[in-house]
Amino acid sequence: MSSPADSALLPPGTVVGSYRLEAFLGSGAMGAVYKARGDHQETDVALKLMRAELMDDPTFRRRFDREGDIASRLNHPNLVSVLDRGEADGFLYLATRFVDGLSLREWLSITGSLPLDELGSIAADLASGLDELHSLGITHRDIKPANVVIGVDGTALLTDFGLARAAADTVLTRAGHVFGTVDYLAPELIRGERGTGASDIYSLGCLVYACACGAPPFAGLSVTEACVAHVSDPPPNPQARREDLPEAFSWALLTALTKEPRDRPQTATAYAHLLRASLSP
Repeated sequence: MSSPADSALLPPGTVVGSYRLEAFLGSGAMGAVYKARGDHQETDVALKLMRAELMDDPTFRRRFDREGDIASRLNHPNLVSVLDRGEADGFLYLATRFVDGLSLREWLSITGSLPLDELGSIAADLASGLDELHSLGITHRDIKPANVVIGVDGTALLTDFGLARAAADTVLTRAGHVFGTVDYLAPELIRGERGTGASDIYSLGCLVYACACGAPPFAGLSVTEACVAHVSDPPPNPQARREDLPEAFSWALLTALTKEPRDRPQTATAYAHLLRASLSP
């Protein structure tokens, strides 16, 4: 049996609880993810094992538990839900539905940007998933390409609910530490205000911008500079970064990137509809 210290290097065939690891899929802030098969199961799962160095950190352990609590409540075609969770062989684990495909981050690393019809479809899928979360009183707070999976059928699914927060939750932070990815972080979160569905819509706008232009609006800046830009600076005109973007699409894209939450589209689906309508002849 391997120790938790080896959680990012476990070889195929390693058994954790009732799961046998088949392949390493990647790693994130809280853990390593493997393709795995459970006893008496006919389908694969994605098994996330919490990083050994975080096992004794109460903040990260509660974040891991929160991801399980929230994702186990979800049943939507554009959200990756948790099928099982527990602790075994020195590991905390989450078993989620396995989606055969690539993360949007991986996809963009290959393509650089996306054709607008594909982008419209991805935005609609993610908007549907986000509106489901928001209807349950949950904000995701970490919308970014690494947390989107594109299945082999082209469906986009939102995953990784470690930062998601229900309305009644307390804030899980460390002093001096900003949770979330600054390239996609809404101004109000940077200001220390409570996140809402509008914060996720801003992050979705940054993601759409990255898919259209090859990078989010304030990419290439230091963390401090990016935070200031999100709060104070208008995003660069998307057409200046990609000449074939229709003016109507650029306008629609930027409606999600207003500084004040009340000025953004009221729902993620409303935003996706604006994007698609802007592409109609």
